[in-house]
Amino acid sequence: MGGRALKSVETRRYSREEFDTVSKELIDTLQRKFDRATIPLFYNNKETFGDIDIIVDTKGTSLLNLGGQSIRNFIENEFNPNEIFHNGNAFSFDYKEVQVDLICVNSEDFDSNYHYLAFNDLGNFIGRLAQSIGFKYGQEGLWYNHYSDQNTKTKIIVSKDYPEIFKFLGLDYDKWVEGFDTLEEIFEYAMSSSLFNPEMFQLSELNKINRERNLKRASYMSFLDYIKDKPAHPDYDKISVASTKENVIDVIREVFPEANIDLHLGEINYEHAKKVLTNLKFNGRMVKEKYGLEKEEIGESIKLFKDYVDVNFRIPFSDFIIKTSQHYILLTFEYVNKIGTYSRTK
Repeated sequence: MGGRALKSVETRRYSREEFDTVSKELIDTLQRKFDRATIPLFYNNKETFGDIDIIVDTKGTSLLNLGGQSIRNFIENEFNPNEIFHNGNAFSFDYKEVQVDLICVNSEDFDSNYHYLAFNDLGNFIGRLAQSIGFKYGQEGLWYNHYSDQNTKTKIIVSKDYPEIFKFLGLDYDKWVEGFDTLEEIFEYAMSSSLFNPEMFQLSELNKINRERNLKRASYMSFLDYIKDKPAHPDYDKISVASTKENVIDVIREVFPEANIDLHLGEINYEHAKKVLTNLKFNGRMVKEKYGLEKEEIGESIKLFKDYVDVNFRIPFSDFIIKTSQHYILLTFEYVNKIGTYSRTK
């Protein structure tokens, strides 16, 4: 995705004619193995291509249950590349002097990848619009990151209904379906949202990872040039945007009732409360103060304890701690570690 993943082999940009010919070869081969295989949409007048992105649905294939290495073997056997680079769910490899990015997804994420990866960096632009009001938009649809505390983040999928998502973000979905002739039309489309404010796209507003990534993306940098000195959308309302961001959960309840946000929050709060209670009843600090163990000894003794609970009680460790009195927890810990100490010194 971007044409720069391969380091040890030379690839080149393809003309439109080459792209059409070779991408058909690739799709024909992949459709014999995968349930679905497709190329994300691109603007009609695009003349050259730095890579070929292909999304594949892994459901129902023998590759699904064999892990990433089997996909690597499939690529080696079918396309005989000089280099393969694996990053997350994507496999990049060279084929007839072009970089191919094979994006392997589950069935439920096929359409969301198809939408997000379409039309160059448009999905990236839409993601910035969504982020401005406290949401995330990407290869899994529209979601909300809920923080139980500073260190515990849970992703809650809000919607994969794209007409509704686009409407919510102030975009015309029918226009997206119709497509675009030029890169500039894509830029104008992103600017058509009432959430558009050029400030949100500036590199200074991005975190380090996104800033470094977008610096390497020609279409993103072209977009920055295009919106330079452009005003926010006429209907942009800074107060309304801030209010939406501060009240994301209420907005989800109202706009996306099918997301069942309160059920998800209940489950998250329940799991968080279990974690807090477990840590209050038994923790490393307690072990150190009561038994005078050092760091390595603490880790080893707690591992022995957890293994013992797993084998003998056959319930999750957190459930054992929650359901058991603190007195019995410590008695069991002491018993286990007498066994453990004997075994280590025997």
